Amino acid sequence: MMSLAILVDGLNTVLFGNETYAPYGAMSGIASINVPAYSNGNDTYISNQSNYLYGVYTGMKWQCVEYARRWLLIRKGCMFGRVHAALDIWTEISIVQQVVGGKCFTLKKEPNGSKNRPTNESLLIYTFGTDMPYGHVSVIVDVLPNSIRVAEQNYDANYWLGNYSREIPYVLLNGNYYINDSYPIYGWVSVEDNNQTYPLNQSTIDKIIRQNISFPDFVCSKGALHYCFSLYYYLLFICFTFGLSSMILQPNHA
Repeated sequence: MMSLAILVDGLNTVLFGNETYAPYGAMSGIASINVPAYSNGNDTYISNQSNYLYGVYTGMKWQCVEYARRWLLIRKGCMFGRVHAALDIWTEISIVQQVVGGKCFTLKKEPNGSKNRPTNESLLIYTFGTDMPYGHVSVIVDVLPNSIRVAEQNYDANYWLGNYSREIPYVLLNGNYYINDSYPIYGWVSVEDNNQTYPLNQSTIDKIIRQNISFPDFVCSKGALHYCFSLYYYLLFICFTFGLSSMILQPNHA
């Protein structure tokens, strides 16, 4: 049976959710037209099973990071790199990269309490808290006048009421926007793509399959020092190769 869960604290937090249990692997809902979410059974379960979409690694079934990475892949054709925990997205990830083409886009980070209103299609990043040692990541899929709607995996193991997992209020307080959930929030991050990213289409999917992309090489995240060393070793290889060739081709006068 569906029900409405309400939590109240100092800022009147109201979370809309469904209490109908979804067993492990069941599709709990679909967001953004075509991004399904799957139940992890309970939020402490570790499947140790990798998920792939069109041959591309998206993460461990059915963790929150897997959903965020798969959502970006399907809706924007982009990926972010490997992280140990969801909260590391806030501290360690600064770019996403197109799976096909390799174009890089920076992430704009807005801390909870920002002067800017939460934005649609942003990742909402939680820090660690009680019962949340690795943090959490959701996708903001709708921004209403006083609340946001998010899509996610492994927050709970319930079926969604609609095309989103939960509705979370935000308030404007002294010129700053606060998303008021029952767990601490770092903030939200959005892809600064200037409308240059697009949902996957069949042409892009065919390229992914043809190029056998299992996980993109995140060249964007490698600094200038990486390229200096790469160039150094490339030139060293060329010199060694030509030097060796000269020694082999040199006539023997002995």
